[in-house]
Amino acid sequence: MKKLLAVAAAAVAALLPAAFTGCDRAEKPGTYTVGAELSCYIAAMGGIEFGKPLLQEAQYTLRDGGEMSVTLRFIKSSVTIYSITCYTFIDAAPDAVSEEGAVANGTIGYYDDAGALVTEGVTYTLSEDTAPNPAGTEVHYVDSITFPIEEKKDTYSLTFYINSNVMGYQFASDGYKATLTVDWSDIQEVSA
Repeated sequence: MKKLLAVAAAAVAALLPAAFTGCDRAEKPGTYTVGAELSCYIAAMGGIEFGKPLLQEAQYTLRDGGEMSVTLRFIKSSVTIYSITCYTFIDAAPDAVSEEGAVANGTIGYYDDAGALVTEGVTYTLSEDTAPNPAGTEVHYVDSITFPIEEKKDTYSLTFYINSNVMGYQFASDGYKATLTVDWSDIQEVSA
């Protein structure tokens, strides 16, 4: 019986750390890549996913004071709607006029737990290369967005304007949504 208990205790001790690998670990300050997917789905036109092809990488940063942020890195991409190829990108200053009462086209931000739009503390960078907008003008597109987070959540609701050489749309809490899903178990340190 003692031998059986010793074997059981050893098995529990060996398996216990593995059971917690997906839990919140006490990371040290630094930058980490995290598994993430971006969904900007429009059900019209046969159903088109605009977000997934644009997101290149997601990073999580923990600073010495405990402040946290997420940085998303984007590329320009394309989707095919029926037989038309649309070259897509995130546009911080689209020419399109905003609908009355809607989030202004080109707004970049996220929604807090109460559903309020937050743009304070959100930063973005523009690409060196360009992409054509619907007017045919070459514009520098958003290639990264960084926003602060209070806690690690599985999903974050975002707002930004996805444009293309054909047309664009401001994804927001009303209408079609931009949802970032983060897999916190898929985390790897980049730098200290």
